[in-house]
Amino acid sequence: MPASLTKTFARDIEDALDDVMRDLKRASEAVGEDAEETLAKAAAALTRAAQALTAEAKAHTADLAKAAQAEVKQHPIATAAAIASAAAALVGVVIAARHRKAG
Repeated sequence: MPASLTKTFARDIEDALDDVMRDLKRASEAVGEDAEETLAKAAAALTRAAQALTAEAKAHTADLAKAAQAEVKQHPIATAAAIASAAAALVGVVIAARHRKAG
């Protein structure tokens, strides 16, 4: 995820959590019916925040997938070399793990 998207996403999470924490603090200070209503508002705020963050994460994931696809199309040889290197490293890890198990 690009740094700017990461910062925006982190800031959005912090803002949503601040809202929820503020509502929960109010609920803890209230008594009786006020507490129940404030807790309900906090729960609703948490639900909205979770839904918004989920939607934002999906959007960022789609953007990243498109960027990765474009990168692969622009640099197919480098992509193939990276995949081959990763596969070789994975095979090496598996062989080392089996060797340690056997020994």
